[in-house]
This record gives sequence, structure tokens and C-alpha cells, in this order.
Amino acid sequence: MELYPKFIIEGENLIISKVQYHKHIVDNKNNVKGGGWFKWSTDKNMIIFYGESHDFGAASFEDIKNCVLNGNVFTNKMLTHSIVEKHKFGYNNGSEIIEIK
Repeated sequence: MELYPKFIIEGENLIISKVQYHKHIVDNKNNVKGGGWFKWSTDKNMIIFYGESHDFGAASFEDIKNCVLNGNVFTNKMLTHSIVEKHKFGYNNGSEIIEIK
């Protein structure tokens, strides 16, 4: 089973993980606003969000931004240990990477 770098927004929380399907990181599918993929830019210490979930559709830039600015970015669905203080975040809109600050 191959795992892929994916994220979802459930409620007010953005959850990233390497999974086969987006649904594998969801606790309550009725609260999911969308999802997508992420990649790690080592030279910028930045996690970059892009694309969309085949299970839940695309997360909006505003929802991603709100999660980051509110400190609600986690690496598991138990929502322990936000990673906002450790990394920069960006959004790839297809033509440029927008840093989220």
C-alpha cells in the first residue's frame, strides 16, 4: 500500500498525513470542508498545500489560511501538538506559491 502526502480540513482544523485515501484521516466526514495534497519544501522550511481531494473536493484558500492563522494544523486526527510554530505554510494556486502569514 503506497502512502501519499494529503490533507483535509475538518471543522476548524487542518490535518496532514501520509495516507492512501483522504478518508483515512477523517474523524467525522460530515464536518469535512475539503482537502488536497501537500509537499515539503526543505529549503524554505515550508509546507505547501495544493490540489484537491477525490473524496471531499478542494479546500478553499480561506479555510486553509484560517486554520494556519489560528494555530490549528496537526499531523493526526487526535489534534495533538499543532505544528504551526515549527514551519512556514504556503498555498500553490497553480501559478504561484502564496505564503500564509
